[in-house]
Amino acid sequence: MIPVVYLIVLSIVFAYAGIICFALDDKKADRVMIPLLWCSSVLQIIAALLFYRNPTPIHLVLLKTNEFGEVYGFLIDSTSIFTAFVVSTAGAIFMTYAVRYMDENNVGHPHRNQKGRFYGWMMLFLGSTLAFIYSSTVVQMLVFFELMSLACWGVVGFYGTKKSERAALKALLIPNFGAIVGFYTAIAFGFKYGDFALDFLGMLPEGEKITLFLCLMVAAFTKSAQFPLYSWIPDAMAAPTPASAFLHGAAMVEMGVYLLIRVVQFMKPPGIVFYPMAVLIAATLIISMLAYPGQRDAKKLLAYSTIAECSIMYTGVLIALTGNPVGIKVALFQLFNHAYLKGLAFLTAGSFTYYFGTLDMEKIKGLRETPILAYSWSIALLGLAGLPPFGIFFSKLYLFLEAGKMYSNPLGIVVLFLILADSVSLLYSGLKSMNSMVLSDGERKHVDGIVRGTLFALIILSLISAGVGFLMLGVV
Repeated sequence: MIPVVYLIVLSIVFAYAGIICFALDDKKADRVMIPLLWCSSVLQIIAALLFYRNPTPIHLVLLKTNEFGEVYGFLIDSTSIFTAFVVSTAGAIFMTYAVRYMDENNVGHPHRNQKGRFYGWMMLFLGSTLAFIYSSTVVQMLVFFELMSLACWGVVGFYGTKKSERAALKALLIPNFGAIVGFYTAIAFGFKYGDFALDFLGMLPEGEKITLFLCLMVAAFTKSAQFPLYSWIPDAMAAPTPASAFLHGAAMVEMGVYLLIRVVQFMKPPGIVFYPMAVLIAATLIISMLAYPGQRDAKKLLAYSTIAECSIMYTGVLIALTGNPVGIKVALFQLFNHAYLKGLAFLTAGSFTYYFGTLDMEKIKGLRETPILAYSWSIALLGLAGLPPFGIFFSKLYLFLEAGKMYSNPLGIVVLFLILADSVSLLYSGLKSMNSMVLSDGERKHVDGIVRGTLFALIILSLISAGVGFLMLGVV
């Protein structure tokens, strides 16, 4: 039953993206996109409920050869079902918001009759992300890894300016470099051992495990914008804001973390790989926390926050590398909380563009006159900094409670300290932004009323960020 539901979900998304979406004008695109998107999301939720009633992993093999074993299939387990639930539901909320954001009343980015093209790229993004999550072979993961990068290129370069086109090319080439290093190496090992299924990762000799883990770590880190290949993600803020929310909150960067989670689950790599990974995570956290205070652009501030939040997810993977499998739950719990909270932050920033025509935080004053924007921006910034009662507070608390052997490792202690330092740095920048944008007086444009799609997205994401995060710990 469940595999059939997933095939339907993916078929709807890809059929819509590839056949219908790109050819539609604004009104027709709206009428087609929203029902299909929510239909696929509801099916995803139903499938998740069915799975958790009887949480037995399902492995559906669709293509198998004598020479290389399984080539294409679906792997449905607690890790993939949980991650797909986050991607599907967050994506539906973000795209509901996009209906109004992409209309002709957007002060910052007015345009007409381009929704179909934007929706097409976004549905390709969503479909390839879901297919990547359920992939059961390294070949399959490579295909959808690259399709995600292609869709990212499409949305980042959507506005067609020289700046957006350069950013789009960068967003395509850097993850593609990671794919070449990581997945091509994995496929080479697959040819050697005659198997492309993820199970073969655990059958490698220890030396080959170390080599392949480090190569796949490069692939994951390029996707998640970790040091030293992080610069593409601030530039990618040239994308329409709903795409930025999806890229940061429910796809692309989180899929780097998901990739390494899968590698650890199937490979069980030697503990020595902890050290190079921890060094790069520490460097990434330092860069992010030093970047916060100098940001005036709201989306770039959030971009550096995403880089750091992914490092925190990777710290959960580090915990798993020390021998504590709960580290995977830590990473997934952080992924869940980050998805909705970062989505809230980006959609609020998108409202700044829509109503005020700017993302410059020094030019936006008196947000308290528009309470929904004031509250959503404040919730987003305080939540991302890790203050209670928001979900990321519980994610970080869970991480510190389960860190275990990291407390006896000097490098582990450095990483944990930098997570705290990053929170303090982001809190400082967040409070500074709130004081300037929410509490200050000054020239401000009056907003007559927040349109329904925007209001729905901001309220739902605020509620999830404020309360649901803690409750989801028992589901991970």
